[in-house]
Amino acid sequence: MISCRSILFVRLPCQPLYPVGLTYLATHLHKHFPDLRQQIIDLSLLPKHKRRSYLKELVEAFRPDILAFSWRDIQIFAPHEGDSSLETAFNFFYSPNPFKRAVSAIKGLGLMGRYYSNIRENLSILRESHRHWGKSTKIVLGGSAFSAFYEQLLCDLPEGVLGMIGEGEEILRKMVGGESLEGCRVAVRRNNKFQVYQQFSPIDISDLHVDFDFLTGIFPQISSYKDRAIGVQTKRGCHFKCAFCIYPFIEGNTIRYRKPEYIVDEVTEHARRSGMDRFWFTDAQFIPGPSAVHHCSEVLERLTATGLDIRWSSYIRTSLITPELSRLMVASGLEDLEVSITSGDQGILNNLWMGFNLEDLIRGCRYLKEAGFKGKIILNYSLNSPGETAETLQKCVESYRRIASIFQESQVFPFIFFIGIQPHSEIEKRLIREGHLSADYNPLSLSPFTARKMFYNPPPLDRVIGRACLKAWAHPSDNPGRDILLNLESGLTAKNIY
Repeated sequence: MISCRSILFVRLPCQPLYPVGLTYLATHLHKHFPDLRQQIIDLSLLPKHKRRSYLKELVEAFRPDILAFSWRDIQIFAPHEGDSSLETAFNFFYSPNPFKRAVSAIKGLGLMGRYYSNIRENLSILRESHRHWGKSTKIVLGGSAFSAFYEQLLCDLPEGVLGMIGEGEEILRKMVGGESLEGCRVAVRRNNKFQVYQQFSPIDISDLHVDFDFLTGIFPQISSYKDRAIGVQTKRGCHFKCAFCIYPFIEGNTIRYRKPEYIVDEVTEHARRSGMDRFWFTDAQFIPGPSAVHHCSEVLERLTATGLDIRWSSYIRTSLITPELSRLMVASGLEDLEVSITSGDQGILNNLWMGFNLEDLIRGCRYLKEAGFKGKIILNYSLNSPGETAETLQKCVESYRRIASIFQESQVFPFIFFIGIQPHSEIEKRLIREGHLSADYNPLSLSPFTARKMFYNPPPLDRVIGRACLKAWAHPSDNPGRDILLNLESGLTAKNIY
């Protein structure tokens, strides 16, 4: 028996990325409750000064029984070379020029203000919604940011707001149907005490099929994403245990597959109805293991058979690519390939529990070259990972050169990352045990002292890496990651490090 008649999904302001999670939540509920009124709005697409008034007008007109918010981003500054905040931080900590350090300190204050302003805006929207409609409407909050930081965020939310950790389909289905939430991953604060239920029962997504007539009717803003990559999920869960990743915490470590025909139907409908031609498969890993190769192959075979002129990409471990799969990837429209190589040293990879062999990864690159891949290979390196030495950093440079020799050098782009400490990750637990972080640290704090610890780049290698980055950024090129690695190689001497 249905206990509510309407639900309004609200995407809180974040990067303007296609809200694939909300579309799947709405699809799931529509399958179980076809008469349930639903609507999706994305506040990210509205000017800041119009967001609250637009939300108020919509809620007053729609009168939802459930107001479900999605919070995607909190750590809006990323620890990689593509984020300007990294250059500001490195100038502050490592520049030999005192004027640049002073300027970066001022810029850093501005970045901190922007960071806290984003959090305050979202919390304010949630508080106002609870104050205006909390007596007649159930207020729910989910999304990847909430799942990661629910302990901190609940402290600043009104009592009674229900938090969804990880997948939300089963929670919302039970709420709409008036069922008990026993066995669901939810968190709530009542009488100034936390109640958290962490039992995780992964849902079956095999029959997740998007009804586009329904979706376009409840999400009129969908056309705003025509010029952006559209997210499509082919599977959920990840059984890898990478020390810095929280995908398994959010989605579980059981891999669940959607039917290939439903995945390709979704891509086809986006392309033919809205003219969308770029897609990002939002899986934790497109090929999460040898057992996934058959599923990936069928998806790509069906995609190729449509004859659509599209481009797609995803996080892909080339260590699991076979010659046949590489041919299907190229034939189906693989655009740029993002590979989390992380390090050029197998010992570092093992220490981070990455779960792949570097030689297998390089062999997969050869398969792609033989299949005629012409796109970019983006190599994500996490420099100064735990256990890093001058010798292992040199191996990062060598691994880049090996892969660049397989393709044209103009195709291979190292992208320099640093490990950002995430709540619920293994590396967070490890660094607390080692005393790098205190047990009561606040992962939402962005003071210069806490941020430097949560952005993992410890001495003695931090300075030589920082200055290699600053030297590259001072002379911009079309491949700054390559320049950083080459600068790093020339700076790797005992005198510079110790």
